[in-house]
Amino acid sequence: MINYRARRYRCPKCHKTFMESNPFTVAGSRISLATVYNILEDLRKPNMTFRDVAERYHISQTTAARVFDSFVSISRRPLPEYLLIDEVYAFKSAHSKYVCVLVDFETQNIVDVLPSRRKQTLMDYFFSIPLEERKNVKIVSFDMWETYRIVSKIMFPNAICATDHFHVKQEFGRKIDRVRIDVMNKYYSRKKYLEKKKEKTKTEKLELKEASKHYYALKKFNWMLFSNDNRIFDPNEKKIYNHTLEGYYNYYDILEFMVRHDPVLDLAYDLKYELDEFYSRSNEKNALKNIEELIISFRNSQIKEMMDFGNTLVKWKYEIVNSFVPANGRRISNGLIENRNKSIKLLKHSSNGYLNWHRFKTRIMYSLNKDSTYHLYPIKNKGDFTE
Repeated sequence: MINYRARRYRCPKCHKTFMESNPFTVAGSRISLATVYNILEDLRKPNMTFRDVAERYHISQTTAARVFDSFVSISRRPLPEYLLIDEVYAFKSAHSKYVCVLVDFETQNIVDVLPSRRKQTLMDYFFSIPLEERKNVKIVSFDMWETYRIVSKIMFPNAICATDHFHVKQEFGRKIDRVRIDVMNKYYSRKKYLEKKKEKTKTEKLELKEASKHYYALKKFNWMLFSNDNRIFDPNEKKIYNHTLEGYYNYYDILEFMVRHDPVLDLAYDLKYELDEFYSRSNEKNALKNIEELIISFRNSQIKEMMDFGNTLVKWKYEIVNSFVPANGRRISNGLIENRNKSIKLLKHSSNGYLNWHRFKTRIMYSLNKDSTYHLYPIKNKGDFTE
């Protein structure tokens, strides 16, 4: 604590008096500048709330928020050559449930955050940016939200549109999971039917045991269908006894048990392998040829979910192929923006939501862009920071 008494001076010529400048606080405030700067440094952390800061520095939450509003003001960054666009469920308003996030693929900085992913919101925003700046954008990468494709083709005349592997595989994951659930429910229905029978034949008892095992494996180990970690599926890994399956298994054995006993799931999983191979073996030159072959495989599968995914590949074929165009030697990916979205969700959940959009947006830019900073003095005179 600083016990400071300002001195009063008298002008020797006009004899008017005036107080000396206080070097410790902003005029009209009872919080020292050192405390203000400590508050602002703490608020860089996405998991730090205004309540946490208020308790640490013995001020009210309102004062902590007013300090932030008074010292932090962050404008949008220039549009980069390689722009990532995605949305996150983080700020619910009367107009939208999603926040649209723009990220620079090269620097990993957030360019800006918009309160909605709706077409008109995006059009109005990008129209406000000079055409010459928009012409500098070379690649725009986004998920399979049609609005992004429409807006990007209009707003970025020199850019190609791309849909990266992260979102394509995410969509495939939904489809194969639907197949898994259908197969699992088939075993579940058979299991329940046999359990209700008071008298069972020997064959029915064996069938009940097998149905129970398959239901268990499909429900407990469903994550295996989405994993691409070949290390855990090494058939030579040590086997461990599983009481439900009544035998020694490693992860490779369990995966085989899950998919190879049902022809639909078996084929769906083989198509997953084809999709993985497409991404590992394709490049800018052969991607178009490879994806056309992949589409044929999915469309010929006779599995509704896989045929639907084949139609998705047709719809987004050229955007998927464009994702193989290198961005300064690297394949463009929205995986980076997904990490940013996790931090935004953490920021929201830690604070139990935000009601003030401008404060929420500024907090995102301030917390997630490492080079963002604050003003040394208040942006505008808001009076005393204390109550």
